[in-house]
Amino acid sequence: MKLKNIHEEVAVDVTPEKMWESLTHFGDVSQFHAGVEKSYSVEGSDNAADLGCERVCKIVDMGLNIVLKERIYNYVEGESYQYEVYEWKNFPIKKMLWGFKVKQDAQGNTLLRIDIDYKAKPAFLTSLMAGKMKKMAHDVLLGYKHFTETGEKKVPIKSLRKRYHHLVPSRTRDVIQPCFFKIYKLIESNKIDMGSINIFQVAPAK
Repeated sequence: MKLKNIHEEVAVDVTPEKMWESLTHFGDVSQFHAGVEKSYSVEGSDNAADLGCERVCKIVDMGLNIVLKERIYNYVEGESYQYEVYEWKNFPIKKMLWGFKVKQDAQGNTLLRIDIDYKAKPAFLTSLMAGKMKKMAHDVLLGYKHFTETGEKKVPIKSLRKRYHHLVPSRTRDVIQPCFFKIYKLIESNKIDMGSINIFQVAPAK
């Protein structure tokens, strides 16, 4: 299955070790990141990131109560991890993978990179979602950056966008986003007939 990749990165004014410490908050990420309304580790998993750890994240976006169940499938201590969304509700995806990586540039600055690989369901939404996904990726990075640099928790994402407006890539304001929002709302309200497709049921990724 070919997935669309979205990636962003941001400079963080801390050591790589300090940045990694923030990333290890996996099950309890909602304690400091305002982009996640609630998160908790699945029974048998710790809050700290590690291979095989699972969590549930509840996110409110576009007026929808999105629920994502996620599992780490690749983990490199002190450097990176990737996780898959293996169940979901109220989010139009067929498959989704997330990845975080801490690295340094040639000048020794700490960088945090995020990769999102996904395919939407129905498939035609994949391209339409690109602007939304880029914006989401940048918002996630800002939440980690601010908490790691300042220690401040649950600062609203809108406030972070204003504070770090100079870091927001113009492409995250892609004009296609309103089109995606409109179509998504029409699907949600059943004003677009998707036949037997039910993109809002909790279902395992295939």
